[in-house]
Amino acid sequence: MFLKRKKKYSDIEIVQEIRRGNSDGVLRFLYTSVQPKLTHWIMRNSGSEDEAQDIFQDAVLSFYEYVLEGKFEEGKSVDGFIFSIGRNKWINRAKQLNKNVSSTEFEESFVADEVDAFSDANSSDKSEKIESLLKKLGERCKELLTKSIFYNMKMVDIASTMGFSTADAAKTKNYKCKKRLMKMIKDDDQIKGWLFND
Repeated sequence: MFLKRKKKYSDIEIVQEIRRGNSDGVLRFLYTSVQPKLTHWIMRNSGSEDEAQDIFQDAVLSFYEYVLEGKFEEGKSVDGFIFSIGRNKWINRAKQLNKNVSSTEFEESFVADEVDAFSDANSSDKSEKIESLLKKLGERCKELLTKSIFYNMKMVDIASTMGFSTADAAKTKNYKCKKRLMKMIKDDDQIKGWLFND
């Protein structure tokens, strides 16, 4: 019996195939394109291969639900979306199990969500550059973006934990912080080199 060659799908095709109910090929594709990256990240952060497998399956199921319920925004990176869900699930599980997850990994990963080309940022140069950008934002912006992007917290909860008067005030500040971060990234020649030459 010949093994079928795994088809490559664009983000739009993945969403379309899931909506049509043709998910077998898409699932095989996601196992080859997303699972290795998520497994690597989880194993670097106190997880086992079996735990990474469970988290990946949970993340894919969550992604499917988003698509079928019409909540997934077209134009978003499917890989990045699933990776982000899986990472957040592992952080929550790791906390319950009192396992350690590196704060440096937190910071690198949340920036990676915003700039897909940083998803493999593992060299010391890149790590130092990302850390430098986060420090330039200031502690308040750094905390706010980490909560909104990395932990996917609701603005009403962020407002409560960070002392904003309303959820709208937190949302406005979040927008300004994110805009500053993206401007710093765009204005940095070294980062632009990584984005377009890697």
